[in-house]
Amino acid sequence: MLARLFVIFGGLFVLVLCAALVVPYFVDWTGYRADFEREASAILGRKVTVKGDATARLLPFPSVTFSNVEVAGGPGGQPAMTMETFSMDAELAPFLRGELLIFDMRLVHPKATIDVAGDGTVDWAIRPSTPFDPGQIAIEKLTVTEGQIELRHAAGGRSHFISEINSTVSAKSLAGPWRMDGSLRFDGLRTEVSASTGRTEADGQMRVRLKADPDAYPLIIETDGNAGMVRGAAVYSGQFKVSASDKNGADRSSAELRGTDAEPVKVSAGKPDPGFRLNGKFALDHQKLGVDEFRFETGPLDNPYTADGKASVDLGLKPHFSIEANGAQVQFDEAVGASAGAGLTLDQRIAAFEQTLQHMPKPTIPGTVEVRLPAVVAGDTTVRDVRLSADPAEGGWSVKSLAATLPGRATLEADGMLNVEDHFGFTGSLLLAVGQPSGFAAWLSKDVDDAIR
Repeated sequence: MLARLFVIFGGLFVLVLCAALVVPYFVDWTGYRADFEREASAILGRKVTVKGDATARLLPFPSVTFSNVEVAGGPGGQPAMTMETFSMDAELAPFLRGELLIFDMRLVHPKATIDVAGDGTVDWAIRPSTPFDPGQIAIEKLTVTEGQIELRHAAGGRSHFISEINSTVSAKSLAGPWRMDGSLRFDGLRTEVSASTGRTEADGQMRVRLKADPDAYPLIIETDGNAGMVRGAAVYSGQFKVSASDKNGADRSSAELRGTDAEPVKVSAGKPDPGFRLNGKFALDHQKLGVDEFRFETGPLDNPYTADGKASVDLGLKPHFSIEANGAQVQFDEAVGASAGAGLTLDQRIAAFEQTLQHMPKPTIPGTVEVRLPAVVAGDTTVRDVRLSADPAEGGWSVKSLAATLPGRATLEADGMLNVEDHFGFTGSLLLAVGQPSGFAAWLSKDVDDAIR
């Protein structure tokens, strides 16, 4: 009986001790809804209101759940952010050290509106300082379910929608490092995304690494650089890398093409190439994405074919992109599904060219592409003196000028519309002057000598 009393009173003492140490830092249990609204409003710099249910418990660990949460500050008096459910579980022990460890936080159906002003100022970046030390708060796991963000870009006069955000986030402290893994849709394009950061530096900069794997395109985009706020405007600059990705995990040592008779033809590609690689330096702000230099590589990793260039994307009211590339020689053996020594018929070459164009990203804004290459190696073919100037158009590309030298001393010049969607084909002017008919005919019929080529 005495032992039982010790257990009862000992347990009560521990409970009172925990309440005395934990509750003042965590929540006022007599009015935790109002306390949450007040503290959250102070942190965000916007009025936070809990319009739904609110529940809380102390044991076995401090936990709170709120439903129908609204954050004020949106357009026309509308909320800037809403959440169907916000819940959080924390550990007791860190409170004794004056720290807060959130081991499980859950946001269900959060929806936010972020305004980027004409000068680049991000409204959510402007908020008062808070009494909380970001280094004393850690998040072991934050789960976002079906989130949505409307990004209103005043400089471009348009809005972008990030929807179906499903991710898991963690942070050793609110000052970093952070890590995120998940998926989302950016303007409808579903993409697997992962991100990691360093700690916030004294100058406000933070190292950020991003990796994006869009479902619609066989490529992976990676960036590594410094992000920060300059007078309230977000900036991000560093290195980027784009590499080919086999979405289906197919055997790249062979490829199946279809000729004009629609019959499948499987062509050996020999040892699979690592695919194309694109890397360079970038700088991004609210007005422009600039790539002052990039290198495009194909072929073996230890001895690649390269082309150098520059690119830019204007993000203003009249968005526009430009790409310029110059190089010594590039190789596209994997694009035509054949090794350098393999021969293909004309219809197989056209089918391979069509497949390559269909897998290329389709620009959604106006722009120009300027390419000048001394040689392009595609399977068994070397095309020389390639010069291309083209703009994206509905259904394909508007070719302003194309010039190249084909096997058999054949000169090709063209301008017109290249359709790559419903019905692959070219409409426009085309000039083909063949200096060595026998060599050109042999190339078309898969029988071509290196000297002729």
